[in-house]
Amino acid sequence: MVLATCIATAYKNDSNSAKDAGSSASALRDWTEYDLNAAPDAINALVNHYLSLDYHNPLADAEIAGVRFDLLKCLDLYHSQALSALAGRLVSAPRR
Repeated sequence: MVLATCIATAYKNDSNSAKDAGSSASALRDWTEYDLNAAPDAINALVNHYLSLDYHNPLADAEIAGVRFDLLKCLDLYHSQALSALAGRLVSAPRR
């Protein structure tokens, strides 16, 4: 909840959030040691899977039409066994 609140507050008036998030991801890619050949496709597949999940909250749906809960899906992905397993396969020092 704190992470979501922080992101929502930080980007409240900023239409460039995707550019900032992409730049942050690029910086992390440069720092992380992983399989450069397999990682992009595997990561994209996992992200697309989580973002395609159908999340609903009857209270939010009644108040905000079209809410998709993409941030929540990303947080669930971050804490998932699927990501942990992928990191174990692709990252050369996953416990670092």
